[in-house]
Amino acid sequence: MQGGDRSVDVHGDAALYAVDALEPEERAVFEEHLRGCAACRAEVDSYGEVGAALASAVAQDPPPALRENVLAAIHGTRTGAPAGTSAGSSSAAGPGTAAGPGTGASSGAEVVFLAQRRRPRRQWLAAAAAAAVLLPGAALGGWAIGTQTEQREQQQLAAQEQDRQTRLLAAADVATHQLAVDGRTATLVVSEQEDAAMLVAADLPAPGEGQEYQLWLMQDGSPVPDVHFGGGQVQVWLDGDVDRAGAVAMTVEPAGGSETPTLPVLAAVEV
Repeated sequence: MQGGDRSVDVHGDAALYAVDALEPEERAVFEEHLRGCAACRAEVDSYGEVGAALASAVAQDPPPALRENVLAAIHGTRTGAPAGTSAGSSSAAGPGTAAGPGTGASSGAEVVFLAQRRRPRRQWLAAAAAAAVLLPGAALGGWAIGTQTEQREQQQLAAQEQDRQTRLLAAADVATHQLAVDGRTATLVVSEQEDAAMLVAADLPAPGEGQEYQLWLMQDGSPVPDVHFGGGQVQVWLDGDVDRAGAVAMTVEPAGGSETPTLPVLAAVEV
């Protein structure tokens, strides 16, 4: 019967209702139905709980066009009632009402109720609405979790770097040395106690195309290759055993660094 078919349709509107995809008349009908249907209330609540859980996990706002795109896709499938048929025609006719003489319908025509025509479309829409609630949310949740993870890693790295710098600068034997590089000054901060050294410069000249600066630790009279870097603003840690070095030298090397220094030495300082 038509009344039974319409009841099935109303039950299938829970997902559409959850994403505000029902038209005003349909929304009013569903809300009236919702007051007396525990199953539909539970289904709507479940969509709300998923959305709330994802919202609480998201550190950044999702793209503002997301919801509009989802709803546009859903509304794009809602073609409306057939021409000449009002949206309320399914409820205007009584249960089991068929076209009779004088209605303009052929007596041999098969009568298909509006609810029967709408059911397959509504089932598809309900599935699409459920996907709109769950799948984009899951994707956004993954995006947010990935973003939060990257932020935590960056914060941890920044904290570790800050701690390393603090320990170097607070060391009892910390010392600074100036290196002159083509009229610019770089500062080497060294602590044998911390076995650490950092080179800092505000604006080193570019070393040349396909080239980099490289530092060398002079250990027992032999140069040991260390960090290599470009020009501009520089803040680099030396990698080797600073406590074993008697001096630090700087050269220009091919990009990627060298195993033996290329002369001339640009600058050198005892440490």
